[in-house]
Amino acid sequence: MHRNASGSSGWNVGRGPTMIWVNGHRMSADSLHLSALDRGFTLADGVFETMRVYDGQAFRLDAHIRRLSDATSAVGIPLPTDIGDVVTRAVVEASASGLREASVRLTVSRGVGSPGLAPPASPQPTIVLAIAPPPAFSPEIYANGVTVHVASGRRNERAMTAGLKTIAFTDSVLALAEARAAGADDAIFLDTEDHVSEATSSNVFIAAADSKALVTPPLSCGALPGITRAAVIELAGALGLDVDVRPIEHDELLASREVFLTSSLRAIAPAVSIDGRSVGDGKPGSLTRRVMEAYAALVSRECGG
Repeated sequence: MHRNASGSSGWNVGRGPTMIWVNGHRMSADSLHLSALDRGFTLADGVFETMRVYDGQAFRLDAHIRRLSDATSAVGIPLPTDIGDVVTRAVVEASASGLREASVRLTVSRGVGSPGLAPPASPQPTIVLAIAPPPAFSPEIYANGVTVHVASGRRNERAMTAGLKTIAFTDSVLALAEARAAGADDAIFLDTEDHVSEATSSNVFIAAADSKALVTPPLSCGALPGITRAAVIELAGALGLDVDVRPIEHDELLASREVFLTSSLRAIAPAVSIDGRSVGDGKPGSLTRRVMEAYAALVSRECGG
């Protein structure tokens, strides 16, 4: 098990100020921000994006805004056309205040509504932007890897919200709690057909036992279209690695030579154990390390970090 003493999957929340904007207005982090009738609070009726800022620049902001726009369109929440500019201005302000390394959480709810499920005919969305110091991940998770547990619950790849980054994250919260209780750092979901879907807040890649290619589940298995996932698929070509986007059986996951998880904040995290069984030799593998190095170089090129 590679969790740190706090049991926090190898990271601690970054210390420092959190800067908050609500509907474009800067607000104190200690002030009241939302109505008690906001549908994001009462019904988890909304979507969000999490981004990483390196050296004052949000990595692949345009891709995050496209994904957010796709999600709001799918659920019928209007999104201001200048939302990308709003985030850019906030990142510049945060950087000027000393937050040149930061995490960004952009949440869009359907806004205040009457009691009941029916959405308002003309929703007025609530848009909350929070910029804070990034989580301080332990170097140990990159040097020695994380351990994972296969969740007892399933991702429903046929759900109306499959593939959308909604704020309804209770399944992931419970799966992570279950993983911690089992002594693991994170959880991986299977879909309803017992194919690998994704981790609690990450995409999954494997190096199959009988192939030199990397494999990642298709979106049809309920996986989110991760921004870091897309970057890794791009990088694989430059590294001379094939990427197969196809369903991964549970048994194939357990037999993998290498496994790693990808996300905006944690970047590339090697997984070295699944339900107590070592992945490969129980250490981060050579393909994973090549991808980690290539991703770090990509971030440096695009953000000057």
